Amino acid sequence: PVAHASAMHAAAAVGARVLTALAAGLSRGPLARMAEEALGAPPPVFGDLPLGDATSAALRGVGITRPTPIQQAAMMRLFRGEHAVIHSATGSGKTLAYLLPLLQRLHTSRPGQLVVVVPSRELALQTAAAVEWAWPHHGTQRAFLLTNTSAPPAELAEAMRVAACPVVVATPRPLLGAVRHLAGTDRLHSRRALRASGGELAAFAARLRAVVLDEADALLLSRQLALAGPPKKMRAGRAAWRDPAKAGLPSGKGQGGPRQGGRGGGEEGEGYFERAELFTLPVPRAVQALMSARANAEAGPQGGRRGRGRPRPKRAPPLQLVACSATVSQRLTGEMGRLLSLPDADQLPLLTEANAAAPAKRKVGQRGRGAVGVPPAISHSWVPVPAGGSKGAAAAAVLRALAPKAALYFVRDDEP
Repeated sequence: PVAHASAMHAAAAVGARVLTALAAGLSRGPLARMAEEALGAPPPVFGDLPLGDATSAALRGVGITRPTPIQQAAMMRLFRGEHAVIHSATGSGKTLAYLLPLLQRLHTSRPGQLVVVVPSRELALQTAAAVEWAWPHHGTQRAFLLTNTSAPPAELAEAMRVAACPVVVATPRPLLGAVRHLAGTDRLHSRRALRASGGELAAFAARLRAVVLDEADALLLSRQLALAGPPKKMRAGRAAWRDPAKAGLPSGKGQGGPRQGGRGGGEEGEGYFERAELFTLPVPRAVQALMSARANAEAGPQGGRRGRGRPRPKRAPPLQLVACSATVSQRLTGEMGRLLSLPDADQLPLLTEANAAAPAKRKVGQRGRGAVGVPPAISHSWVPVPAGGSKGAAAAAVLRALAPKAALYFVRDDEP
């Protein structure tokens, strides 16, 4: 048998050499095509990133043949599953910088493998269209839009389940509503509560491979967070756990012991101290719940403890978290570090076009940790409006003076 196998390997090697010579010697003709098909053409690549045939054809169809600098800096690191913050100017190709590597890691038909969160429905439509264009598969829908703020969360979760799309593109409040419904509880910060009632959320989180926060500064930072930073950690002695009101802490549920979530009596109301919630904005709360539910699913129903002779459950790869923004500040990377429970937010890779550390001093017009400048096609201006004046009237006057062919006017939700 050994001699027979050796002879087969030798014959295969000789045949491969013959086909290689035919393919090299014949530039055209059916024989050359047969030789190339027998050898197998190398997989298409975009920069260093291996691509599927459909994605490669889509890029060639619109004339994209080489990656932009930010795509070159980010794609392989995201393809390897790293957490990262992409910091690049508007129009530099951030969307494809995260979509191309993450889509190549997904299975073509498994539902709910990637969640992309964006701040507005308009951006969600653009992102979903980019997914459909870059990752076609037999005419099936690739991205589900979770953006309906008027529908009940149960209806949204059911529509998402029926659509069974590999990618979910969501806006903040519908995402939080769907996560709450799947969890079956409003206490999304409590791993114990999620373990008790979040079976559907655990199943959804177990299928996830990555979560992307596009325009992360609008998703993770409020005005209060941007100015004052996250709330300070509270430290309390053993007496505070017996009477939390004396220490100014939230009221506990009995004497839960000297640690948060300790096992004083087991049931809520009998020896359980309510753990403080770290996040208040919709997107951080939803992402924290997804990470906690995934950790619960990996640990198993007994919290990771195995009986004698029980095999260790197969651990899924960690949930990848990616943030993108043209304005990345220390506050933003700090919020990402809190989501990932990093001891130091500087451990999180900051990917810029130069893929290097930010200069010590930024130049005029450069913003954020990566010293990202405003694209030359965009000009910034500001118009002072006196106290009590109408910003809408001022904007209308500016538009009349500029007389553009088209204009897009953004108004904050809390603007009077």
